[in-house]
Amino acid sequence: MGQGYGTSLEFILFSGLSRMANSIGAKIRSGFVAVLVGLLVLAFAVWGVNDIFVPGVRNAVISVGDESVSTRTFDRDMRAQLRTIAEQRGEGLTNEEAYRQGIHRQLIQNYQTQSVIAKDADDLGVGVNRADARREIESNPAFQSSITGEFDRAKLDSLLAFRRDYTIQQYEEDVLRDLRRTQSVDAIVSGIQAPTGYAKRFFDFVQEQRSGTALVLNAEAVDTPPAPTDAQLQSYISANAVRYTAPEYRQVTMIRLEPSGLAQDIQVTEEQVKEEFEFRIAKGELGSAETRDIVVLSAGDEAKAIEAAERLAKGEEPDLVAAALGLVSPDRFDGVTADQLLDPQTDETAFALKAGEAKAAENSFGGWEAVYAAAVTPAQTPSFSALEPELRRAIALDGAKSRINDLQGDIETGLTEGQSLEDIAKSLDLPMESYDFIDRVGQTQDGLRLTGSTRIPGIAADDNLLREIFTADIGFDGDPIQTTGEGLAVFRVTDVIDSVIRPLEDIRDDVTLAWTNEQIDTALIAKGVELEAQLRDGKTLEALAEDLGEAAELRDIILPRANPPRDLSNSVIVELLNGEPGKIARGDGAQPQTYVIGRLDQIVPNSDGFAGEMLETLQERISSEISSDIQSAYQQAVLREHELREYPDQVRAVLGIDAPN
Repeated sequence: MGQGYGTSLEFILFSGLSRMANSIGAKIRSGFVAVLVGLLVLAFAVWGVNDIFVPGVRNAVISVGDESVSTRTFDRDMRAQLRTIAEQRGEGLTNEEAYRQGIHRQLIQNYQTQSVIAKDADDLGVGVNRADARREIESNPAFQSSITGEFDRAKLDSLLAFRRDYTIQQYEEDVLRDLRRTQSVDAIVSGIQAPTGYAKRFFDFVQEQRSGTALVLNAEAVDTPPAPTDAQLQSYISANAVRYTAPEYRQVTMIRLEPSGLAQDIQVTEEQVKEEFEFRIAKGELGSAETRDIVVLSAGDEAKAIEAAERLAKGEEPDLVAAALGLVSPDRFDGVTADQLLDPQTDETAFALKAGEAKAAENSFGGWEAVYAAAVTPAQTPSFSALEPELRRAIALDGAKSRINDLQGDIETGLTEGQSLEDIAKSLDLPMESYDFIDRVGQTQDGLRLTGSTRIPGIAADDNLLREIFTADIGFDGDPIQTTGEGLAVFRVTDVIDSVIRPLEDIRDDVTLAWTNEQIDTALIAKGVELEAQLRDGKTLEALAEDLGEAAELRDIILPRANPPRDLSNSVIVELLNGEPGKIARGDGAQPQTYVIGRLDQIVPNSDGFAGEMLETLQERISSEISSDIQSAYQQAVLREHELREYPDQVRAVLGIDAPN
């Protein structure tokens, strides 16, 4: 057992609700579980949810019929999820940050899946008792003694201790519910396999080759429309008002403080940089800790442990040593750091050895084992001089953020006392910014987008600030808000230019071009209808192409189903793929101001062989699609009988998040 052993233990112990959904597929077929979960999630989008609270589920975050998931469970799982994220990323998320990133939705979707399946299991009378759950736990290799092969309760308790707020009773409940769900889903998706003949016919269908001819008309095929009148252009503008409406513009005065702007004024000493360097090394954020490849051979007694250690130290292969002494296969832990081995006594022994050394020792359970340090990779400490500029910038940014926090209090005090932004800026020696009319995306009336610089992002780079500006009342100094860059802004909207349809004289050229192009497109459609009628009267595409001259181009086309051409519109391709030789299809061209008339000339059946891995892959794909149809009907039936409800207010209450305005 190598690192994969540790990973599987983590999977078993820290799975929570994700484990329940995922384990269904593990016990059936991995390909089908993704389809099932996807279908269920799709069903929720189709069937909708209801935020109305009903008796019996006031402390729930979601319910299907009378099957619900409590706020306590959600709170426990959310905290566990945030701990996992913090370990993976090296930094934590606040509840508000997690909510904005949709972390809570991942849990809710898992709850939706488990609740739908659990409710159906109740209806079907699927039952599993606690004895079944305990047998499942006790048969898990992760909880069995490496010496006796029997269930080891101490090992289970030790491993569960790694997850706070998760007891053996909760784990047993999870396994119990998991077994019930597995039984109900297994009856739906197991044993589905597409017949070989069907797969072969499908393969032949996909690999079929079709060829044809396309007549591509261009703008020269129709008359150039006369210049439009003002009335026609005004009518076109009215019909396309959204396209020709000028945005709302707002004039703004503000105090904006960004960490990146204030950082240059923060003094950082050499001592501060060194302290930060040492702190990050201690936290494991810089460099890398020492890692080891460790081999552990469990022995029945001290004598065998000593003999095994001696042979390992001489360089004998661990598997051969185990076979020679009649021991179980060795456990291998590659690239582990201190405290990563599950047994603390084994960990202490392993990290006291030098590379190539082995030692016989007792573990925490009183069993004897031979511990061998196969390899040692020393800790790596980065160069201070190389990292000094980056650390200095980071310290300066932190100092700037602290300075902004201090200034926020002073600004809020000034606002409370009735001071204007100008008075506050003057008393605190802060810069003022003025924007002489910008739109919702931070663009001026001249089309200049205020993106700022790399060091100090402009207002166009801060959607949060722009949103606040365009929802604020006019003429009032607002409260301080946090900017995207973790800065501070307080502003006053001084004037507004309302959103209006642009005058014709300002956009005449653009509107004229758009109107003309639309007239040409309409004329091309009419021309296509006329030419199709000529084809049905017996004229050929070749003859039409000759009549049109430079106004059209005749092309040979190949239409493989697996990879249709991209120089034809979808409407033409679909008709030719579904028709018989001689079929005529027409539609817009792939390029602007073109129109296509296509003719299917020939169908060439597939002649490629089909067997082996290709057959199995296609059968699995088709089987998955059949399973998908069955599961879709299944989940729709469950949701027709049992209403699905979500309770977003309860979710926000658990997380301490304010309701959206």
